[in-house]
Amino acid sequence: MKRDAPGARGGFTLIELLLTISLVALMSSMFVVNIASLLRNGELETLENAYWKAVDSARLNAVFTRSPHFIDWDEDEQGFVVSSGEKRESFPVDTSEFGDLEIEVLFEEIAPENSYVLIRGELVAKREIVSVGFFPDGTCTPYTVSMKIGEFFTEFQMDPWTGAQLVDPNENGI
Repeated sequence: MKRDAPGARGGFTLIELLLTISLVALMSSMFVVNIASLLRNGELETLENAYWKAVDSARLNAVFTRSPHFIDWDEDEQGFVVSSGEKRESFPVDTSEFGDLEIEVLFEEIAPENSYVLIRGELVAKREIVSVGFFPDGTCTPYTVSMKIGEFFTEFQMDPWTGAQLVDPNENGI
């Protein structure tokens, strides 16, 4: 068995200690940044959850009551509203943790494929609409919905035949 030189002690060098401290500091700063991002994304998920609850309610009620139901965004209530004639159901978004962040929701109707709509002398494939219709046969208005809270943004395109979100094949590498 080999012995170390007399008086030699085992331990860490100064460089090893500095490297360890810097790695711990770097990892903790990444953790703090990711937590802040997750909290902001959580706000967007709250908005999305209210939207999907409104979509489910509108589709089911349209099919079961055999009458069209419409979804729109109510700025005053800060939530989605499903309505049909005199009946109205609210899906509010809990904005208590949003601070002073502004919520923006935009519905746009999509023109049929390879066709355009003439608006103010300009051909467009989408146009802003106030509400989206869900019909007794299970279909809905062909539309996209854009949601923005502060700097966080998401957009969905909906399938008019199923009322489900269309998946962009380029996003998933398909």
